[in-house]
Amino acid sequence: MRSENQVLLETKDLRKYFSGKKGLFNLNPPVVKAVDDINLTIHKGETLGLVGESGCGKSTLGRTILKLIPMTSGQVIYNGEDIAAYDKKQMWEMRKRMQIIFQDPYSSLNPRMTVYDLVSAPLEVYGIGSAAERKEMVISILNDVGLDKQYLNRFPHEFSGGQRQRIGIARALILNPEFVVCDEAVSALDVSVRAQVLNLMKKMQQKRNLTYLFISHDLSVVRHVSDRVAVMYLGSVVEIADKQDLYGAPLHPYTRALLSAIPIPDANRKRNRIILEGDVPSAYNPPSGCKFHTRCPYATDRCREEVPALRDMGGGHGVACHFPGDFSVKG
Repeated sequence: MRSENQVLLETKDLRKYFSGKKGLFNLNPPVVKAVDDINLTIHKGETLGLVGESGCGKSTLGRTILKLIPMTSGQVIYNGEDIAAYDKKQMWEMRKRMQIIFQDPYSSLNPRMTVYDLVSAPLEVYGIGSAAERKEMVISILNDVGLDKQYLNRFPHEFSGGQRQRIGIARALILNPEFVVCDEAVSALDVSVRAQVLNLMKKMQQKRNLTYLFISHDLSVVRHVSDRVAVMYLGSVVEIADKQDLYGAPLHPYTRALLSAIPIPDANRKRNRIILEGDVPSAYNPPSGCKFHTRCPYATDRCREEVPALRDMGGGHGVACHFPGDFSVKG
């Protein structure tokens, strides 16, 4: 259950920039601001959904928080400590508390390792328990994710996509972490299997008091699993709010456009689809001012010149827009 008062993780001005390679005719290679000044707070026990178009920096943000890739600058405060300054030894211990579930359950599992080897590997790396104790722990976590011990000696190719993702979840949770980044954890699964895996993840969250950063481009899935939702565009968070507020009354034009694309299961109801003009700008050369102004039908000269700050509009509803909630064409 989400704790309003206990902050587990916080990012402050977090940045991750990628530079191109220098060459004879390229002395000043372009820089991609994949993660640009991200400030997020995640409470213990909650699920923060992170949504946006492909290439907006969602996965890069998740991996930067975990220090799977080095950050350019900023802070990641975990239980009051800045892990950005941790050395390898300190991060070695921290990784028991922070784990990740990858998108593709097949490519993330070594095809030459059995289920037992895959799930028990973290225990062996950290020297936890005897061989007999590790086997019991593996059997226990497999039971939790809905797999029988008869699968211990089988290989990944012998399983369906949903079963492979259950193995990936078991491997991520075997060390009893507190915080888990779910990087498009169900996007590679059939629609019929997604609900089962999502329900499993919610069940494991309640049982183990887990905190999730749930990354997805599917707003329907995010609405089902999240307590709060953050929307990213070209490396920046443009809106963040409780899911009821964000889905019920979005304040940013980009969020509004994304929500208009969610299919309605009732064939007799129609949603007014908002079609964004133009393509997503190049991350190598983002627009000046508001990054969204080149596709925003409500943009003004101020939007083209001035970068909007992420402002709290009340109740924890933050939005980076000069005219939040004003969806009237200004020109």
